[in-house]
Amino acid sequence: MKKLCRTMLAAFAFVGASVSFAACGTPLEYVDSSDAAGGGYDKELYFLNEGEVQAADPSVITVGDTFYLYATNAYADGDCSYIQGWKSKNLSDWEALGPVFTPARDAWAVNSLWAPEVIEKDGVYYMYYSGNDLNGGGMKVGLATSASPAGPFHEIEGTFGGKTLSRTKCPFDFGFPAIDPSPFIDGGRIYLYFSKDQVERTSSVYGCELESDMITVKEGTLTENALVAPSQDWENPKKEYKWNEAPFVLKRNEKYYLFYSANFYKNSVYGIGVATADSPLGPYAKAEYNPVLQASPDWNFISGTGHCSVFPSPDGRELWMAYHSHIDAVNGGDVRKICFDKLAFDGNGKVVLNGPSSTAQPLPSGCSQYRDITAEAEVERAFACLSDGIVNYFATDAGGLNEVKFDSETTVVFRFAESRKIKGILVYDSADYALSAEKADIAIGEDKYAGVRFSESNRYVDEYDYEIKIPGSGIAVSFAETETAEVRITFPKGTAASEIVILGK
Repeated sequence: MKKLCRTMLAAFAFVGASVSFAACGTPLEYVDSSDAAGGGYDKELYFLNEGEVQAADPSVITVGDTFYLYATNAYADGDCSYIQGWKSKNLSDWEALGPVFTPARDAWAVNSLWAPEVIEKDGVYYMYYSGNDLNGGGMKVGLATSASPAGPFHEIEGTFGGKTLSRTKCPFDFGFPAIDPSPFIDGGRIYLYFSKDQVERTSSVYGCELESDMITVKEGTLTENALVAPSQDWENPKKEYKWNEAPFVLKRNEKYYLFYSANFYKNSVYGIGVATADSPLGPYAKAEYNPVLQASPDWNFISGTGHCSVFPSPDGRELWMAYHSHIDAVNGGDVRKICFDKLAFDGNGKVVLNGPSSTAQPLPSGCSQYRDITAEAEVERAFACLSDGIVNYFATDAGGLNEVKFDSETTVVFRFAESRKIKGILVYDSADYALSAEKADIAIGEDKYAGVRFSESNRYVDEYDYEIKIPGSGIAVSFAETETAEVRITFPKGTAASEIVILGK
């Protein structure tokens, strides 16, 4: 690391803001990661929710080391006559696959193709989607298949469950308008969830079990009552029109987690809640801590966070959530972008999303040879929450269970049992402006970086003279690979920290 001090300008990049600090006694200047002249952020370590994919209602699946994304077209022209796909290995650089599903011109639905959701079974990729039934009945659910995640997908046809299906007739008819289909496989049994769409001015989530053919509804399994319906205060259940929609189910520790979206998608407070059950078709109970993701209405940097899917990291160590937010974070509307943040659970099984993030975040584990190794280090018990994988995004929880408050200048030491090769460090300070730090000292082995500054752009006073700290923001740095068994972070008195991420091999 001694050599790094002499070559620091070329080897060290700051992610998220312009800063200057001293390293080995030499003053250095670093630029905002959005400045191309500064080299940008290290895509071997980090990604940013920059909105490269302008779309809505994302479905993401992980195939080997590649993420495949399918979504509703949310461009300004609003063309929803096809479903487009993308693929990426780092969540930053997305290759457009073009229209992966374009219905036949004589198909039952050729427009209003919304909310595709893809799942793989026995080497076949099944895309469930919403479409406007040209035969009448409004929005309904369709199914297309492909031998490749890159498509092309084609409407399912043939004889299933004693019935012959043709692309000219909708394969699912629940007796009411339905959108946002979401399949789920649990130990060989197959389930389909969807939203009963605006019946009596209300959208609610229903479900059923499917036969092994992935399309025949098992007799008697269509739920008579909604699995979730608008009820909690944050969902505005007393409004004239109300929504619980966009379901997605995952299983963890024999518990079923049903994610859903509430409020109107064009509004800033469109958000995501969760309900849990002991069986796939319920009964489900909504979490008292809902919502798990929602933008504050007075934020001007993110809005309308909703309609999610959950997918694993390439090595299976982590779960991640894809969701959409508004391109225009002030006025909301139809035009949206796709975002990604890490999904975690605390010791009580509570869902915690490290988002909505608007600054650099670590890549999903397995995207590169470097990953978050912080939890593998020994740290003083009082600082254990700094390596639990949970970032505090709520100013109301500042200094609480997911933060550590420092009443005096404090050094947090992470010691590994043996030397590790480290290339990046991310330091999340408090979600509260009052406890957020202006700088911190970082020491990697014998090399010390004094006064590494947090971005001033993440701490500001709004038009109402209210002090704001963009939640989930912090210092994200990268440097030449360094071998060490110890990392030390020193925080000023009167500040707090939420999480430390050490990226290494």
